[in-house]
Parts: sequence; C-alpha cells; structure tokens
Amino acid sequence: MEVIYLLAAVAALVLVWLMTRRWFWVLALFLGALAAFFATLASIVHFQILGALGFAVLAWVLACCFSAVSGA
Repeated sequence: MEVIYLLAAVAALVLVWLMTRRWFWVLALFLGALAAFFATLASIVHFQILGALGFAVLAWVLACCFSAVSGA
C-alpha cells in the first residue's frame, strides 16, 4: 500500500508543477478549443443545431483564453 501512496504523492507533485507552467495551459486550451471546434462540426453534420451553437461558443471562449495566455 505504501507504494501506491508514494506514486499518488509523486503524481500530485507533477500535476502541481505542470499547473505552474505556461506551456501546459497553452496546450490544454488549444486542445480544448480544437475539440470544441470538431464537436461543432459533428453537431452541424448531424443537424443538432443547439449543440453546434453551444460548442461554437465554447470553442470561441477557449480560443480567446488561448490567445490571452499565449500572448498572441
């Protein structure tokens, strides 16, 4: 059991370290915006207009956050 606790503690420290890095947030926001964009396209293809609008707004918000964090 102690090995599991040690691995959990190391994983928590790595996650805290990642959350302090700017490149991590740039990557996370970019991938989130990209996923929302593709979900928008899938919703349009399947005629789920409200879902497409929601995903489009989500993609726009994430893209704005990405732009702000990356300094573009």
